[in-house]
Amino acid sequence: MTPRIALVEPDAGLARGLTALLKGQGYAVSRYPTLGRFFDAMRGRRPNAVLMNMQLQGMEGREILRALRANPGTRAMLLIGISENARSKDEVVAAFTAGADEYFFKPLEEDLLVVRLRSLLARKPARAEEEVFRHGRITVCPASHACTVAGRGVRLTRLEFELLLQFIRNPQRVLTRGNLIDSLWRGDVTAGGRAVDRHISALRAKLGSGGRLLETVVGAGYRLASGSSK
Repeated sequence: MTPRIALVEPDAGLARGLTALLKGQGYAVSRYPTLGRFFDAMRGRRPNAVLMNMQLQGMEGREILRALRANPGTRAMLLIGISENARSKDEVVAAFTAGADEYFFKPLEEDLLVVRLRSLLARKPARAEEEVFRHGRITVCPASHACTVAGRGVRLTRLEFELLLQFIRNPQRVLTRGNLIDSLWRGDVTAGGRAVDRHISALRAKLGSGGRLLETVVGAGYRLASGSSK
């Protein structure tokens, strides 16, 4: 499988040169001129490695590294920082501490970059694709117990997460309170419909804009509506 590289670099000239270099080495390269476009792309298929300008607008480079390492969906990627010029030793140490796998300075030594990238990719263990469910702005990763809405992480309790999974695995299907009690409370009738209603209400609130997709079907139950929330 062709390794996928994300290049986060606002300098169009440098980006063109790096893209040509990496494609010549057999890599699939996607270039993102801004941090926002890069984060948007992370909602889809993720790259094997990221080459990132450490002086991007909107967020410090090391904070970006920390965020990528903290997210279950991105923490396994190779993260390579590229600095505009020679930085202090403390800044470089801080980048490695935040999660960088490698760090380069401009002007880039292209041969060294290619060799280090190939070496790092070879050492990184292959990772099976994690099962991911997407519905509108909502993304759920069962294995890592991760949920995001429009790219924003959402913290859910175990029961709220299981409740959301029931809906996202059965989009547009009406789930009765009885269905949910059977699935989540193992048929414990003492849980009652009120318990289901309370958890649905809490889940809607935590999902924010995504919560509007959880519709009440009067006299029947609930369903996850089609379409994206506005």
